[in-house]
Amino acid sequence: MTLARPDDLERGSTTMSVARWGTAMLCIATAHAAAAWFFVQLPPIATPPTGAPEAPILIELAPPEAAPPAAPAVEAPEPAEEPQETPPEPLPPEPEPEPPPPEPIAPPPEPDLPPPVEEPPPVVDPEPLPEPPAEPQPEPPPAVETPAEAVINAPVPRARPRPPEPRREVAERRPERPREAERPRERERPRTERRQAAAPASSASRAAPEASQGQRVRSSVSPARWQSQVSARLNRFKRTPRGGGAGTVRVSFTITASGAATGIRLSGSSGNPALDEAALSLVRRASPFPAPPEGGSVPMTVPIAYTR
Repeated sequence: MTLARPDDLERGSTTMSVARWGTAMLCIATAHAAAAWFFVQLPPIATPPTGAPEAPILIELAPPEAAPPAAPAVEAPEPAEEPQETPPEPLPPEPEPEPPPPEPIAPPPEPDLPPPVEEPPPVVDPEPLPEPPAEPQPEPPPAVETPAEAVINAPVPRARPRPPEPRREVAERRPERPREAERPRERERPRTERRQAAAPASSASRAAPEASQGQRVRSSVSPARWQSQVSARLNRFKRTPRGGGAGTVRVSFTITASGAATGIRLSGSSGNPALDEAALSLVRRASPFPAPPEGGSVPMTVPIAYTR
C-alpha cells in the first residue's frame, strides 16, 4: 500500500472544490432561466370594466422542474494529521540563592595606652614656724566730733586775735674743750648751727606780719555781710524744676577757707525727690562761695524754699 504524497493531495482537493463551485453556479443559473420563461408564458391580465366587481385573481404556479442530478461528489481524502509539536513545559524557576550571612565585624583594636606614669611621692612642706606675736599698737586717741550743722541765721563767732609769737632766742652753745685734734672741726660746727637757728627765726619774723595782714583783710568783711553774700549767690543759681511742685529742702554743707563747698548732703527732705535733687544741684553750681571772714571752714545748714 502506497501513501499519497502531500502534493497530490493538495491538487485533488483543489479540483474537487472547483467542481463543487461550478455545479452550484449551474444550478442557480438554471433556476433563474426557468423563472424568467414562466413569467413570459403567462397570459396578459384583462382589465375589468368599471363598476363591475373585481374578480379574484388566481395564480397557478407550475411545479418547478427537477434540477439535474449533481455529479457525485468525490470525497476528498482526509489530510493526514500532522504531528503537533508539544511545546516544552516551562521549567520551574530556579530558587534564588540565599544571601550569605553577614560577616561578623571585628571590634576596632584598642589604642595603645601609654604606660601609667608613676606619680612622685608628695613633697611634705615643712611646717611654718609660728609667727611671733605682734606687738600691740597704741590705739589712736578718739577723734573729737565737731557739729557739722549750723543754721545760716546763727551768729558767726568772731575771729579771736592771735597772740604774738614770742621771739626765739638763739642759744649759743659753748663748745667744750675737746682734744687738740678735734678742735678745728668743732669750731666749724657752731657756725653752721648759728646759721640754721637764725634762718627759722627770720622766716618766723616774716610770716608774722603776713599773717596779721591776711587777718586784717579777712576781718574787713563782717559776718552778717558774708552771710548775705552766700544767700545772694544761692538765689542767683536757684532754679525751680519743671513740675516739681512746692516745698522746703534743708541742705547741709561746709564752706572751706577758699570758699569751696564740701560735704553737701540732704539734712531735711521735702518729700519730693525732684526738689531734693534740685537743692543739692543748686549748692554744687553756686560753689565756690565768698571766703569766710574767720579764714577757716564754716559748716552751714540752709533752708531752700521752692514755690509754684
